[in-house]
Amino acid sequence: MTDSNAGDNLRLRRAIGVLWPTFLVAAAAEMIFFSLFDPIEMHFLGEEHELSRIAAYTVGFFSFWILGIVSSLMTLWLHQTSASHGT
Repeated sequence: MTDSNAGDNLRLRRAIGVLWPTFLVAAAAEMIFFSLFDPIEMHFLGEEHELSRIAAYTVGFFSFWILGIVSSLMTLWLHQTSASHGT
């Protein structure tokens, strides 16, 4: 395997290592959140929204997923930063 293939494989493994667990956490967070709150009764910045239940579930899922991705990427970045400083 060449160096570029090894680098691509490492990047792919890191991407999967971030995306798959955060997908599962977003699914669990959405189930918990929307079992407690009805999306039709929720308000956004004090105003009623025009979203259907399915649209609210979709927005909620992707919001939870993005939060998880950002959190995991920050963890990877901090780990790489500390490893480059020798700690």
